[in-house]
Amino acid sequence: MSSDTEWTRFLDRSLDARIRPDKFATLSTALHHRTPLSGSKVADIFLKPRSPASLRADPLLLPYVEQLLDRDRINTADALRALLKFSRFHHAHEAIEDSRNVGEPAEKWYNSAEVEETLMYRIARAISIQQSPKSKSEALGTLKILAQWMSAMVSSGTRDEMMQDMDGTARQVDPETVALRGALGTLVLALTENLPFIETINDSCPKDLKKAFIHSLSMFVPFLSQTALQIANRLDAFHKLISVSDNAFKSLDGGVMSGLGGSLQLQSMADVIDGPVVNSRAGLYIYLNAVLVGRPLVDDTAFLNYLHARYKADVSSLTIELITASFDVLSNAMYRNETSQTMFLFRSFLVNKIPVLVAILAGSMFPPLTAEFCITQALNHVDPNAFPSFSQMFDPLSGSGMLSDVRQEFLFACALHQLIPEESIESLLGEIPMQTLPSGGRYVKEDLVQQCSTNSEKIEELLGEIEGMDGNAGAIVSAITDIIHNLCASKETMSLKSICSSLSKRPLSLDVLLLFNNPSHLLQPVCQLLDEWRFEEDQGEYQPVYDEFGCVLLLVLAFVHRYDLTAAEVGATNPDSFIARLLNKRSLGQRMEDLTEEQKNYLGGWIRGLFDAEGISDELMSACRPQEFYFLVPTLFQQSLAACKLEVLDIETVKGGLEYLLETFLLPSLVGAITWLADRLWESGDDINILMQMLHTLLRPSSISGDARAMHNTILSIVAKPLEHSLREFRRLGSPRQDIDPLLDLLKPHLSFKRTVDSYHTEYEQWMGPQSGGLLASIRNTFQSLVLWSSTAEINMTPPSYTHRQLLVAVKLFGAKAPVRAIIDELRLQSENGSGDLAMDVATSLVSAPSATDGAELKTSLSPESKGRLTLRDALKLEVEDAEAAFAADPLRAELVVRLHRRVEAQTAAPSGMTAAGQGTTATNIPVPPGLMGSIDVSGVASGAGPDTMDLTGAGASMDMLDVGGDGFWRHGSDGC
Repeated sequence: MSSDTEWTRFLDRSLDARIRPDKFATLSTALHHRTPLSGSKVADIFLKPRSPASLRADPLLLPYVEQLLDRDRINTADALRALLKFSRFHHAHEAIEDSRNVGEPAEKWYNSAEVEETLMYRIARAISIQQSPKSKSEALGTLKILAQWMSAMVSSGTRDEMMQDMDGTARQVDPETVALRGALGTLVLALTENLPFIETINDSCPKDLKKAFIHSLSMFVPFLSQTALQIANRLDAFHKLISVSDNAFKSLDGGVMSGLGGSLQLQSMADVIDGPVVNSRAGLYIYLNAVLVGRPLVDDTAFLNYLHARYKADVSSLTIELITASFDVLSNAMYRNETSQTMFLFRSFLVNKIPVLVAILAGSMFPPLTAEFCITQALNHVDPNAFPSFSQMFDPLSGSGMLSDVRQEFLFACALHQLIPEESIESLLGEIPMQTLPSGGRYVKEDLVQQCSTNSEKIEELLGEIEGMDGNAGAIVSAITDIIHNLCASKETMSLKSICSSLSKRPLSLDVLLLFNNPSHLLQPVCQLLDEWRFEEDQGEYQPVYDEFGCVLLLVLAFVHRYDLTAAEVGATNPDSFIARLLNKRSLGQRMEDLTEEQKNYLGGWIRGLFDAEGISDELMSACRPQEFYFLVPTLFQQSLAACKLEVLDIETVKGGLEYLLETFLLPSLVGAITWLADRLWESGDDINILMQMLHTLLRPSSISGDARAMHNTILSIVAKPLEHSLREFRRLGSPRQDIDPLLDLLKPHLSFKRTVDSYHTEYEQWMGPQSGGLLASIRNTFQSLVLWSSTAEINMTPPSYTHRQLLVAVKLFGAKAPVRAIIDELRLQSENGSGDLAMDVATSLVSAPSATDGAELKTSLSPESKGRLTLRDALKLEVEDAEAAFAADPLRAELVVRLHRRVEAQTAAPSGMTAAGQGTTATNIPVPPGLMGSIDVSGVASGAGPDTMDLTGAGASMDMLDVGGDGFWRHGSDGC
């Protein structure tokens, strides 16, 4: 068997067996010793296309080539020569030789632009840090092949112009060609700025080779300036200097190179060239932590835009790293002892949301790349200590077993969405699974909605399944969302009351709802219904009206208080709407002179109804709409307190009247009432005895019905934080009262209700203590650990301790400028230490990570206070302006600031034509990764979808029937809005 054949068979078997790159390196070394083969032939074998260029290369191929380069099996010139040999630009160069025959060349297989671009950047980096070339022959070979590459690239562009002249058709340069031009320009620039390389070839470079290189460069520079002006300008400066020199490659001692070196130093911000893009393991880990740190920010539009900007067409890496990062986030939460609610959210995201996203991405995968391959590769990167097998759970040496079921849940969810066959689960787990697929199979949104329309009990059954870990949560959420919207539109308030009452008792279900919904999309119809709620003319009783209104309102209040939402964020964008007015003045009592006569009449009626023997009548409720009652609640308590102080009412009468508010039809009013009481504690004075007795009456009722008890617990959860703060502050001021501690004990189980980005006091102490050097130093330490982990993640799979709360609290305390400067300072240090590419990605992820207060998807709904606050991106823009002035004093820092700003903007900018809309809106364009044009039924939606459509709704996304248009965008709405 010839050496060529043996190496070819070795490559085939390595790819078929999915040999890891490190093991491949060992095997290739052994093969080289047994069957040596020249570097040029090895490069040809490995870079020869194995499939048509329209398909992606095997994701293992480039890591194999990098191993060969690192171990000198092939050199830089070998790789570039083989890359050109199998490039479409080489074919175009051949075709241009006969300008009279401009027909297309015979169809050939060639490498994808992704392979060429990635390898060029890799070689450019090796040249820039003087790791390559390693010999004179390699240097001369590299110079020669780069001249050929530039000529081929120019020939290809010239041929396109000739075709345009002949048929009159305008031909735009495709994005892949633009990117490859930039990669080639970066590679040539790295060569021209590598002074040791220039010196190496000075004495031995043939005159004709120098002339050929200069000629190719002269043609390539104006060609490159069309798409990469900064690189072209620096190459042009090099070309002008060497063109006027008798010896184009004199040594530094000759004087020309010293002048050349000065001209190629960065003279202005425009000269800054972006380095190769490296997607570190920490990058997506940071992003997902930020997405889930408070309320879920999993807006499908923003999320898919970010993934597309980060990974471009590399669907393989995107899918593998998305799955891996989701496991990393969950294991980090376990190691950090996060709350059970946080663990649940991260777990549901992994099991219920990730398979939906992978199902979308799978539409752009072609053999040999499959979803099963990506899932397998991702599981190989997962921390085995955090996710032990079921059998390892009983091993006392294996660590915690609290996440032992997660891999199994995730795999069954993937099988449910047809990403892997069920029979593969056992081999992926390495043991017999202990669960099965759901008995009802994969849920379909339309089927669920239909079932609920004919069987009201089905709704309650689905609500009980939202928190399940089987992959069906998305379809359930989508169905429940549609049902809520339909009930609001038809004003079927009795059925809506049942759903809202059930959801408001389940805070974990609210989290799952926001994994698949933007708050405004879910709640805007509800807020509109509350605003327009009217009595029917033939209304018999009015207590049920208050009952239904209160249950619906309580759900909105539960969302608002759990996630610190503004009125605009729940869909109440009109400042005069009921929800907007209630939230803006929820705890403010009004002066009597500020009330209208109608309001005074209502207030008097409620005081008499609560504290007189006649009670609350239908006449009172029919006259006073529920909206007016809730506006009056703080004033009602204010007047009750005043009456008690003036002895118009005794305290026992007041306490007895307040017990009316513990009836279910009035119970939600306690949110406003207790909030007013909590605020009043700060200025209580002589009122404290009355206030405390009122609080005890409302918080610790002597008797309450079963239905009211569950609602009462929800209300306690909503008011627990502010009330606890007021009580503790009152006690801290020296109050000797003995009735404070019982209330604090009562509130304690409800204090974990809020899901916001607020940090724990133990975290403050850890970050701001002297041992850490302060909060900004702690951020830099975290940055260092993320970079270190990214460089050793294959060895140390356990992620570093990280919470995005650390960065957010720094912004809150110091503003955005100080944290951004700390990030830049650490980026510089890491760059000087040789980890610049990884550090750049970590810094980019830290600055561009979403936040509930500065996320792009929420810009249209921010409160006025939030709009005035600088975001990290805003602060980085200011740093760019400052860097321009300080460029001469510190060019390295200025260059890093510019590169970081460009990278952040590239990863966060909305694609052309996209509106700033959230989920559920009607004008959202999302770029589709190349090849993602097939039919993807990720939710099991009923037949009827066209061949070029995807229905994400059953998967829980809020975008119904996203049509894939010919311009490469997903469009919301089946009508193509």
